[in-house]
Amino acid sequence: MSASRSRRPPTKGDQRERALIDAARTILREKSIGQVTIDELASTAGIARSGFYFYFESKQSLLAALIDQEIAVADAETAEWLASDGLDRDALRRCLSAGLARWKLDGRWLREAFVTPDPGPEVMQVRAALVDQGCALFRERIERDAAAGRTVAGPPALLAKMVIDLRTITFTQAYADPGASGDELVDALTDAILRLLYGVNP
Repeated sequence: MSASRSRRPPTKGDQRERALIDAARTILREKSIGQVTIDELASTAGIARSGFYFYFESKQSLLAALIDQEIAVADAETAEWLASDGLDRDALRRCLSAGLARWKLDGRWLREAFVTPDPGPEVMQVRAALVDQGCALFRERIERDAAAGRTVAGPPALLAKMVIDLRTITFTQAYADPGASGDELVDALTDAILRLLYGVNP
């Protein structure tokens, strides 16, 4: 039996949960989580307020679910470069360009999710998992290049964390400054990461 036939179709419950997550994504582009009401989220998703609590305990748990979806998105953005070796500037630039485009659109809630010091325990748990996963993937790539003598000296785990932090800070600032040049910013970030890891001027 093919995978397409064996895959369970989404239930009404799945669809309502997805509707709430999609509603949160849309609303949180304009408002902070503190400004949004559960009534607003439920109404935008097309369900009753009482239905909200069937799927999520709080607004923060809904935000955590939205962040959790970012794992697949972030993985897809970086997959090409993480699978390659050496500088591969073009692949890195493409993944950073995709990430910047996402932050330009969803930066308000991404900033709240990844930069706010205390977004709540549910969000912190998912944030930590996402950051740890991202660091692990970057560390594995750095370790491959370190074994081949390509990278600068330094613990791969620390270098990976530096790359993740640099990317997040740059994207956060780009969201705060909509007039910033996308191409110029992506080029600068790409070359900064490559200099950090490989000690060369790409």
